[in-house]
Amino acid sequence: MLLSISSITYSAEGPYVSGNLGVSMPSNSSLTDSTAPNIKMEIESDSGLALGAAVGYGFANNTRIEGEIAYTKNDVDKASQNGVDVDLTGDTSSLAFLLNGYYDITNKSQITTSITAGLGVANVELNDFNIPGSGLPSANYDDTVFAYQVGIGVGYAVNKKVIVDVKYRYFGTSDVQFDTTEVEYSGGVVYAGTRYSF
Repeated sequence: MLLSISSITYSAEGPYVSGNLGVSMPSNSSLTDSTAPNIKMEIESDSGLALGAAVGYGFANNTRIEGEIAYTKNDVDKASQNGVDVDLTGDTSSLAFLLNGYYDITNKSQITTSITAGLGVANVELNDFNIPGSGLPSANYDDTVFAYQVGIGVGYAVNKKVIVDVKYRYFGTSDVQFDTTEVEYSGGVVYAGTRYSF
């Protein structure tokens, strides 16, 4: 009976805030230029910084809904085409605004497993993009596109109000348009975070 009460206690209802710090691991991006549609390139990027903050509300049926701001930044590494690699400089970043839904799988302990899905928009930027030695000037681009994410996480209730967690999310967008170039943008993010319920 006491264990049952404990599991209910740690499934907090009401408003909460959360913060996340993690690593962004972008997938290779296919790049297609409308002026040369038969030529495709693969862009590789390094792992980078991921930040997130959210305000949400937990309900009695173990569901939650929240609004989140998420930011990622990654240095570009190289472009590959037909087995030929070309070094690149510059970085990509995204600032996303997402509405997330959660389902928390509780048990008779302080550990909770959560699954999540979210929809929103993201502003994706390509900054100081250049091919070293090409003699071309650096370029900057940005586009605002549809964004989505799905994920899973594990949280530990430190007390009735504070939960620390680790989670994985797959984040993606519709194709980003940089002038005549269309670029895929997606990847995984691993977060460590804290949630505080009021």
